[in-house]
Amino acid sequence: MRQTCVPRGRPVLSPAVWRSALAVTAPAGVGLGVGRPAEGVMVAMGALSAVLTDVAAAYRHRAITMLLPQLLGAAGAFAMLAAQGRWFAPGVLPGLGVLAGVLAALGVEGSLGAMILLMDAEVAMDLPLPGPLWWPPALMLLGGFSVVGLALAGRPFFRGRAERALLAQCLTGCAAVLAPDAAGPAGTARRRALHDVLERARHTGSVGGSVLLARHLPGLVALAGTASSAGARGLVADPALVERLRAEAGRVAAGRPGTGGAWPAGHGPLDVRLVRAARAAVAPSPEQGTEQGPEQGTNPMQRAGRRAAVQAVRAVLADSRAWLGGLRVGAALLVAGAAAAHWDLRHPYWAVLNVTFVCRPEVGPVAGRALERFCGTALGLLGSGLVLACAGPDGVLLAVLALAAGLVPALSGTGYLYQAAALATVVLMVTQLAGDPGLPLLLPNLASCAIGCLAAVLAGELFGPRHRQLVVARRLAGAVEQAALALTPRRPRAAAQAPGRPGAVGCAATAPHLQLAAARAEFERVRREPPWRQGATARWAALIDEVERTVDTALAPASPADHRHFDATRHHLHRLATDLHRLASRP
Repeated sequence: MRQTCVPRGRPVLSPAVWRSALAVTAPAGVGLGVGRPAEGVMVAMGALSAVLTDVAAAYRHRAITMLLPQLLGAAGAFAMLAAQGRWFAPGVLPGLGVLAGVLAALGVEGSLGAMILLMDAEVAMDLPLPGPLWWPPALMLLGGFSVVGLALAGRPFFRGRAERALLAQCLTGCAAVLAPDAAGPAGTARRRALHDVLERARHTGSVGGSVLLARHLPGLVALAGTASSAGARGLVADPALVERLRAEAGRVAAGRPGTGGAWPAGHGPLDVRLVRAARAAVAPSPEQGTEQGPEQGTNPMQRAGRRAAVQAVRAVLADSRAWLGGLRVGAALLVAGAAAAHWDLRHPYWAVLNVTFVCRPEVGPVAGRALERFCGTALGLLGSGLVLACAGPDGVLLAVLALAAGLVPALSGTGYLYQAAALATVVLMVTQLAGDPGLPLLLPNLASCAIGCLAAVLAGELFGPRHRQLVVARRLAGAVEQAALALTPRRPRAAAQAPGRPGAVGCAATAPHLQLAAARAEFERVRREPPWRQGATARWAALIDEVERTVDTALAPASPADHRHFDATRHHLHRLATDLHRLASRP
């Protein structure tokens, strides 16, 4: 419990905080003022669903992660309302749960859409409004689009700022890896941070289709691969080159055109490789990332992102494990709803709502997230109970609602426990403002949370664990295979010298590092398990460290004269990949 409650960061004040506070509080206040609190609460809940999807920094990426879930949520709310009174009404929510579980297997964007699909369906089921069927979904869409509009309002003034910040972080990470003090555990941490930010930039560019990232990312991938391998071998780069990389990072972040003059010549082959890759990363050719294809107005990264999305959808639809995960979510919703109805709890949708928040595969195992959800809900209900016990006019409740709504995005990096406390406060405040007294709902809300968390754990863990460690093993095997492919004779180094294609080899040579970054991200989700599984995670941490050292050593910049050395290295990598595949296929 102590480990679960320890905050992992500090609250962050950002524009998302003010957007959330305004978009959630204003509709509830307007609804009270005009004498229609239920409609105001419905708009506020739609705004809250959009706030939960406000996780991207770049504007194009933000539009995708926020708009698509709102449309899915409106469709789910309409389906629930249309099914009321029909013979198949009890099976609609579990059916949506199966669909949501399959969507969640598509990644972060799919998981957000799945969460909002179920959340809006459950809210529409619990807060019926008089009027046509399209009226509640339209109100929730109005609240969601208000947050989306506020989130995209700054695009004409700050276009490209988030992408430039990502590029600057990549350059700063390369400079930190090449610094003289980057040795031992500190150097390992810096290389991991560099690979993580590089993977984040690649994902942002592929989803959002940024031309800026499409132009600069290939050269940055080559630079990061050379710098990471050199840092792993303890090779020293020219200090002037390191300072120049930091200066270029500041110039890119500020959006200043041009370059800072001639690059330092360096003192050896390593510096020559680094300068060549840095030039390609900082000042790529104008044609790179801007050519037009069959789809006018797109760039290669955007087209590659669309092809990858189509392939991912096909793979998920053909994967039995994705459908099994969807069946678990549907079963958890069915169990939670049946238990809440059996004990005749008020607002039984709270039980299934907790299942919705807990069953998200991209944010960690179910057991650890359920524990954080229950503890956070208990903390939020305790604070909300004190507020309601001393409640005065509705203005005080609106002030508390604004504070709690602002804390939802502010506490996202602190830990899900604290974000769950803010969410519980928001739900109880809007319930009170809608005319339903909140104090008698404290214990039913806590009981619904316990039911939903237990149902999620039973369906997601005990009845069919997902073996997330096997996903880590597959990622590690892919990294090792790509490292062996990069050592193919005449391929990496010959392509590195090819004129007019800067960074072509670095993309191939650094792809193992991106696979390792994805494996570490998956492992961090596994690490959120409760303490009774920490022995296994320690062994996996040691395995990841060993694979990282092997890949760094194999890809280190060295003279290709001794072909026997490369043959032995490739043979070792192939054996390691075979062992990892055998581990990943373990039943």
